[in-house]
Amino acid sequence: MNDRRIAIAAGNGPASHAASEVARAGGNAVDACLAAAITSWVAEPFYASLGGSGFVAVRSPDGDVEVIDGNTAVCSGVHSVRPPRRIFLPYSNGVHTGVGGPSVAVPGVLAALRLAWERHGSIGWPALFAHAIAAARDGIPLPRPSAYYLSLTWEPLWSSYPEARQLFGADRPLSEGDPLVQTRLGDVLEEAARAGAAVLSEGSLGRAIATAVERDGGALSADDLARYRADVRPPVRADVWGWVVESNPLPALGGTLVAAMLSSMSRARLDDPAARLRALVAAERAVLDVRAARRAEDPADIGDASDGGPVSGRAARSPSTTHSSAADSDGLVCAVTQSMGYGSGLVVEGVLLNNTLGEEELHPLDDDGPRPGERCHSNMAPTIASGGGRVVGLGSPGAERIVGAIAQTIVALAVDDASLQAAVESPRAHLVVEPEEVLCLEPGLPGKAAGLPVRVFDGLHQYFGGVQAASVDDAGSVEAAHDPRRAGASAVV
Repeated sequence: MNDRRIAIAAGNGPASHAASEVARAGGNAVDACLAAAITSWVAEPFYASLGGSGFVAVRSPDGDVEVIDGNTAVCSGVHSVRPPRRIFLPYSNGVHTGVGGPSVAVPGVLAALRLAWERHGSIGWPALFAHAIAAARDGIPLPRPSAYYLSLTWEPLWSSYPEARQLFGADRPLSEGDPLVQTRLGDVLEEAARAGAAVLSEGSLGRAIATAVERDGGALSADDLARYRADVRPPVRADVWGWVVESNPLPALGGTLVAAMLSSMSRARLDDPAARLRALVAAERAVLDVRAARRAEDPADIGDASDGGPVSGRAARSPSTTHSSAADSDGLVCAVTQSMGYGSGLVVEGVLLNNTLGEEELHPLDDDGPRPGERCHSNMAPTIASGGGRVVGLGSPGAERIVGAIAQTIVALAVDDASLQAAVESPRAHLVVEPEEVLCLEPGLPGKAAGLPVRVFDGLHQYFGGVQAASVDDAGSVEAAHDPRRAGASAVV
């Protein structure tokens, strides 16, 4: 009889339920977390997709941490096609982005999940897909975050593509609670449950995606899909307040920025709220210097820059993102962050394709950008934090607020010895630097102490991310916490 206990926190209810089913069937924390990530392709359209990117952080019971990189990659023929169609999306503070075939990068999240299962899974691969397949075919009520995003992006983006109109609304976009049935996606997931990552590199789906992208003027080829491999990388590490924090390393930026932000704050006074807020502002100024971030090989290179003034430049974003975390009583911990960008508009066999090559923050059209075959930039940062007799897997969506959301949660855990749920719910701040400095913050923080213009939100707000966290302590007790800022869910099985 399996007496393993598993805690799971996910960005949506169906994902948490899928993870719980896998846990009851004998799966471990990695199995549960991967099942949640797969179900998010169905339950969080526009935030996660088999046609997107993702990273998996795993800590073994022995304490070893690795990060599996399934981020999108630059297509080999990217310089031979026209630039993406540039549109304006009234999302967040408003953004220009490129869409259509030329914006689609090589997707990698499926390869990352498959490799994580091969290295750490304990239950059959098809079991990870069972709940997602059923949810796709039976339909789900369109969740509020997806409905909100669709309402803002329907006219400039999705309504231009017949497959997207067929899926998300003919005369008008679907609204919150409307039934979303994804039969074709269910068939694709069933095929992926049989074939694994080969469904893209060898199967008809990969050929269909490459053909659709090429017809719309893009560079993604069947060869690009066949060559793609997920990479295993050692994490970037920060030692702060007696805790060890390990996160997503370069070439992604997110984990390095988390480590840098914590390193900067660890040298400051945090014994009163005003001093802590000033330390946070100084750390955010440092990590938002993207030029320094892109050149840094060591988090200290960024953290030591915290005496500088206001900065400018591109901020690496993961605009439409979701996260899941799991921990089991054997000491195995997993964290998965994934994204599909704003979406290219293309839908192939029910699979939404990313627009990473159109995101000017991630793929600048200059010499600073990644080359063909290289990974795109990313702010995603699945993180493992160990200290105080417990190990926590955590991560967050939230574009450029991802780094701050994770760092502030870890500060609450390490400095305040807060419970997992209290740490996730602790009030957050974020420094906006363009077009001018404004400190955004939730109630309970001494905004005037920073000496900056402030914008105080009414309460806990999705602007500040959505941390999903799971932990196990030295005694094998597990715990999960989902962020009330977003439509997350958690369970202990």
